[in-house]
Amino acid sequence: MAILWPVIIIGGLGLTLGVALALAARAFSIAGDSRVDEVRDLLPGANCGACGYPGCDGLAKAILQDGAPVNACTVASVDALERIARVVGVDMGAVVPLIAAVHCRGTLQNTGIKYLYEGLQDCAAVSDLDEGLKNCPFACLGMGNCVRICPTQAITIVDGLSTIDHSRCITCGKCVAACPRAIIQLLPDASVVRVQCSANLKGKAVRENCTKGCIACGLCAKACKFGAIRMHNDLPIIDYDKCVGCLQCADVCPRQCIWKDETARRVAFINAAKCTSCGDCYDTCAFGALDASAGVPAIDADACTGCGACDRACTVADAIRMIR
Repeated sequence: MAILWPVIIIGGLGLTLGVALALAARAFSIAGDSRVDEVRDLLPGANCGACGYPGCDGLAKAILQDGAPVNACTVASVDALERIARVVGVDMGAVVPLIAAVHCRGTLQNTGIKYLYEGLQDCAAVSDLDEGLKNCPFACLGMGNCVRICPTQAITIVDGLSTIDHSRCITCGKCVAACPRAIIQLLPDASVVRVQCSANLKGKAVRENCTKGCIACGLCAKACKFGAIRMHNDLPIIDYDKCVGCLQCADVCPRQCIWKDETARRVAFINAAKCTSCGDCYDTCAFGALDASAGVPAIDADACTGCGACDRACTVADAIRMIR
């Protein structure tokens, strides 16, 4: 009995204080913003942290309470971001969907190896050993740091090279941060050409190290009629704001180190019934693909690159269309 009374007293005191705290919390509580839950439901729920906030809950609160940009989530669809903007009551601004891309074709077959490695499966650890096990000192190290950090299992190592399944990629950017060689970058999803090499080496050194590496010949930059490519540190740099998707840079690359989306290839079609023979399209064609000698311009399909310059120059609706 001497032990029971203290237990009863302490238990009763704990119950009383608990009830008091609950009543106080209810009495002095501040109504939360119901929009937080609404924004949270519009976010993908991946909790990848690419936005810089602690998961989707943290981002939803930051958007409503701290003024975080409504398009901070790199994973959400454009439709979802637009709906979030409407909930918050702000302008979403221009959102460019991105895609993760590997700037390397340094497979074991293409670049070869200098030594056999048995040790910690970590890209940084291998990089410290004679600049990596592959002949090219800029190649993907293939130890899978990006694979292990990917929250959707969108990356695999194929023949020593990181390979991204874009149907599973949520563009969280974790692989970009995990790569010690910085060969994974986020590019516009709509890009139809991508440089697949990161070797800042002269042509002779590249030939010695990789069969698919860029040799800095500059043919891609010369082929581009729109100033969208420049050479920097022996590598082509694509300005996607200027790129029109003509695919000429990839077509002329002798090493096939510029990836191209063949499904994007187009050719101009002129609707003779609507054409006024003004000649604006002829004047703007940089590839000599138009013959205006017969009045209504005729398209040379073999010369046309589908750049769309004629379509943009034409002032008559539907007189020119870009078709496959």
